[in-house]
Parts: sequence; structure tokens; C-alpha cells
Amino acid sequence: MAGETLTLKVVTPEEVVFEGAVSSVVAPGLLGYLGILRNHAPLVTTFSPGKLTAKAVSGQSHTFRVEEGFLEVHKNRVLVLTDKVLGS
Repeated sequence: MAGETLTLKVVTPEEVVFEGAVSSVVAPGLLGYLGILRNHAPLVTTFSPGKLTAKAVSGQSHTFRVEEGFLEVHKNRVLVLTDKVLGS
């Protein structure tokens, strides 16, 4: 299943909140939610405060309430940089 996944890393200035393999990520974009699947085009963008949701291949969801920040997608890796994660 490694070929079907993305690597998600959620980072604050204090800690790495989450790092792991997921099948999809949904992030709160400035104009609406942004969906990311495997083989997404490279992207660097800002995002708004809201819910960041990652779905594991097993079907389990991980939800984080994030403040604004930056999101990068490159070679099936999603990096989320935010000042604060309010819940997980």
C-alpha cells in the first residue's frame, strides 16, 4: 500500500504534530477547501484557519484544527507549517 499513499507532516514551531502515510488530505484554502491525492501537482500555498483532515489507507481519519499557515505538495509529500494546532 506504500504506492497508494502520501506522506503528511504537520509542523508547528514547537513540535511535529503528525507525520505519517495517508491516502488523502483536505486543507482549508483561502477560497475553499483543497483536496490532495497521490500524484498531485507540485504546489505551495497559504491556508486559512480551519479543519485539516487526513485519511489513512485503513479508513481512519485524523482531524486537526489549524491556524493559518503554509502548505507544500511535492513528490507525494505534503508539508503543513502552521503557528498552532488547536486540537487533534
